[in-house]
This record gives sequence, C-alpha cells and structure tokens, in this order.
Amino acid sequence: MYAYKETLTLENPQQLNLSRPLPFLRGKTVEVLVLVDDDNDDIISDETDAVLQDKSLMEQIALSAQTYQQHGGYQVSPEEINEILSI
Repeated sequence: MYAYKETLTLENPQQLNLSRPLPFLRGKTVEVLVLVDDDNDDIISDETDAVLQDKSLMEQIALSAQTYQQHGGYQVSPEEINEILSI
C-alpha cells in the first residue's frame, strides 16, 4: 500500500484541486480519506484539560472505572426489570 498526503484549503467543497498529479498509475483503485481541521478542536481540548486538572472529578472517574472493572455497580432487581419492561 502506498500513501500520498497533501494539505490544502478548499475553494469549493465539492472539488479537490491537488497542486501536483497523484503519483499512481492510471486505472489503480485508490481509497480516499478526507480529514478536516475543525475549529472546535481547541474548545474540546480546553474541556479535556479542565477535566484532567479537576482532582475531584478525576477521583470520581477512577472510582467509577474500578467499580466497573469489578462488576460492583448497581444491580437491577428482577422486579425493576419487570417494571421497566411492562411500560
């Protein structure tokens, strides 16, 4: 498998204009992957940083992960299941 990478700015979202020809032979099947640099990436990154820096929240997440791994979370009773399914 070969790869070709080029970063460009779209003038028309329905058309990609590459600066040079693709280095592949005519008739080859190619797979195209389009990645977009999203302006919201900074917002998501800021939110992630806020969560990671919140000691209390990180402790809650760690405790939740531990409970999940131990299958020690809340277990629904058969009566609750029947009540839910009868709705």
